[in-house]
Amino acid sequence: MALCTLCPRRCGVDRSVARGFCGMPDEMIVARAAPHYGEEPPISGQNGSGTVFFAGCSLGCVFCQNAAIRGEKCGKTYTVPALADLFLRLAAAGVHNLNLVTGTHYTNKIAAALALVKDKLGVPVVWNSGGYETVESLGLLDGLVDVYLPDFKYLAPTLASICAGAPDYAEQAGAALSEMFRQVGPCVFDENGLLEKGVLIRHLVLPGQSRDSVAVLDRVASLLPVADVRLSLMRQYTPDFAPADAPAFLHRRVTQFEYDRVCRAAAALGFDGYVQGKDSATAAFTPDFSDHGMA
Repeated sequence: MALCTLCPRRCGVDRSVARGFCGMPDEMIVARAAPHYGEEPPISGQNGSGTVFFAGCSLGCVFCQNAAIRGEKCGKTYTVPALADLFLRLAAAGVHNLNLVTGTHYTNKIAAALALVKDKLGVPVVWNSGGYETVESLGLLDGLVDVYLPDFKYLAPTLASICAGAPDYAEQAGAALSEMFRQVGPCVFDENGLLEKGVLIRHLVLPGQSRDSVAVLDRVASLLPVADVRLSLMRQYTPDFAPADAPAFLHRRVTQFEYDRVCRAAAALGFDGYVQGKDSATAAFTPDFSDHGMA
């Protein structure tokens, strides 16, 4: 492998002999592969979304509910042909789509695996990421991904730095979002309301940060035609995963007032999409990574 520049951190390490920010080797590690029913309605549907969770992360938010799979020893190693076979097996399980979760640091090899089986899958391919991507890496997925499911987490550099050590997050996520939309265009749904093509943007409302959330929505609306994308406003933040030394605001849940403020801003901007109730703010929604599923 060449010196790694797959994500915006551009660590420049040879991952066959060293580790960059993501902590992952050159070999792909899959933590879990199984049908998943906790995504947005047009992704999960009735039969579930065929999720492949990749170990490691190039963003590493301090409150991440998937932090258990950041380590190198929390999954199974895959070659490109073996990953392609896993994609086919998962698609054959009757799921509505193939949902690739946090694969940014393996983009080149995932793209190679998709190229082997894209015409055999029979279901849309979903790229599910934290939004912290480079336009160059996303270019490897052009024509291979049907649905982009990115987060747009932060706008303020200070907040992005506190939560993820990525003060350039908004700049990188904005450019990535524009490239995603360029590739797949407006949302297209099938007769059952399942998303076949398009961009569904997720935003997790954080406690005490509703002003930044509104700013995120303003930025997204300035980049994309809001009528052609969908927005998922998540209220599922829970302090269960925040470390003891995290900032005080991360040690509580989002209030109804805070969440309603962001929902009103989304409506005023003309977004269509999905909201969550207060009962979503629980660790019970975290996948069981001790079960590798079909991996």
